[in-house]
Amino acid sequence: MSEAEAILPAVWLLGVGIAAIMLARLLKTSPIVTFIAAGLLIGPFGLGLIEENGTTRLLAQLGVVFLLFDIGLGFSLKTVRESKGDLISLAPLQMILCTAGFGLVGWLAGMDWLLALLIGAAAGISATAVVTQTLAERGIATCPLGRSATAVLVFQDIAGIFLLVIAVALSEGAGGDLGTILGMSALKALLAVGVALLAGRFVIGPLFRLLSKTRNDEIFTAAALFLVLATAAATGALELSLTLGAFLAGMIIADTPFKTVIRTEARPFGALLLGFFFITVGMALDWRMMVAQAHWIVAALAVLFVLKTALTWAAAIINRWSLAGGAQLSFSLAQGSEFGLVILALPGIAAALGAELTGILVAASALSLALTPAWASLGLKIARRIADATASRKPVSAPEELNCPVLIFAMTPSGRMAYNALTRFDIPVIAIESDPDRFLSAIADGYAVTFGDPSDTRLLRAIDVTEARALVLSAPRYEISAEITPYIRENFPELQRFVAVKDEPDRRRHEALGMHAIINRSQPEGLDFALALLRYADIPESDIHEWMQEVVEAYDPDPAFRVAEPA
Repeated sequence: MSEAEAILPAVWLLGVGIAAIMLARLLKTSPIVTFIAAGLLIGPFGLGLIEENGTTRLLAQLGVVFLLFDIGLGFSLKTVRESKGDLISLAPLQMILCTAGFGLVGWLAGMDWLLALLIGAAAGISATAVVTQTLAERGIATCPLGRSATAVLVFQDIAGIFLLVIAVALSEGAGGDLGTILGMSALKALLAVGVALLAGRFVIGPLFRLLSKTRNDEIFTAAALFLVLATAAATGALELSLTLGAFLAGMIIADTPFKTVIRTEARPFGALLLGFFFITVGMALDWRMMVAQAHWIVAALAVLFVLKTALTWAAAIINRWSLAGGAQLSFSLAQGSEFGLVILALPGIAAALGAELTGILVAASALSLALTPAWASLGLKIARRIADATASRKPVSAPEELNCPVLIFAMTPSGRMAYNALTRFDIPVIAIESDPDRFLSAIADGYAVTFGDPSDTRLLRAIDVTEARALVLSAPRYEISAEITPYIRENFPELQRFVAVKDEPDRRRHEALGMHAIINRSQPEGLDFALALLRYADIPESDIHEWMQEVVEAYDPDPAFRVAEPA
């Protein structure tokens, strides 16, 4: 093979990848769908422009490796501590129910029980890139529902890594019985995790601090690439999945101050390599078979959406979620995943399923990614109807267990951001909303909010404002503020009042009433307002800066895999 022939597959993949991304933007869908469609077009069952060979397999494998590296960067021991409630209860139950439910469907369809459980577990995992983008576009990435969804995704990603280890072992026909395979895989994986944690603490951290003295961002990129490939090679040498090593590399870096710069440098070509993987998935599909089996693809898609939504909703209800919050969470997490496509692409798994069934499942998973925004939008409508039917509009009073709460009036974007920031640092809040639409939307998004009018002085007495730490107005009306200011000064002279305003004249008018007026200039909306409240609460600046970075990242996920909002 000449040098030109060796590089030609990479040229084709790069050109087709660029075209797929542009087409996805034009069609306002997930690029994952157009990547798979492009592979279907250029592959051996289509135009025959490219065949699978060592080059395409290497590029595809590197794409999956960098996906797991990026997931590892978003995982840390701090993440576990902050989301331990969801990670210990909600997320495991969701995976157990989905594994059992889809596994039963697979077994009834004639699969071997072990294969059925493996496919069932894969179906229980959701698409991290698609879900995070959908949450960000709707502005709920950092709300209670968004934080719980992220925790579930983190658990699913970790479960997916070990699922891949097992799937690879089974796919390659590892000797021994099931217990031996699982036991050895678990032992080796735990050994790899332990070594990675020690290396991160005593080797990688000090090494990156030393490299920082060079003041050269490129050296961080080179060091990160070395770390990814080295750890992937190490776990591969242990007969584990290369992706486990990539995840561990990301996890090592996640607890260092260099996470953001490395993620920024590595994400673009990581996203492109992952696109190559999805193209190779499409290359393995036969479009003639898919046309002939279109009815089965639609049926598989319906089973995936409906059953996964029902099982995830059940997990949320068992964990004492509201009906409305559980509905929106379950509809958001109902699609297939990148992990599912990776597992279906394993030669041994594809052979066990057969080409026809593999094509049906891959097509259904890809379509579910494209339909996620529409399905999530349906979930929001259902959640709001449930909230309207079940929400209480009784007068609010301060719960006895809340010590010095912050009162938040109006769940506007600024009010939501204030709520997210304060609860992130365990500062108690009482949220009150007078607008019916905002009230129902907030309940559907998982906020603990009650109905009330801030201009009603009886409400302030019912809450017992004397115990409040501060009063926050995120939808200010100057006339009402001016009207109740004398009452506030006379009855609650020590109460600090914060108000989110839009311009300088409005700020001066409210400050003349003795209020702390903050102009929102940053994006996402309400960030400046939340920062002012955190500083008033004496949260350390380092913690505030870390939280702000989390918010900015949550509202600006990987642009290469964005999913457009439904019309």
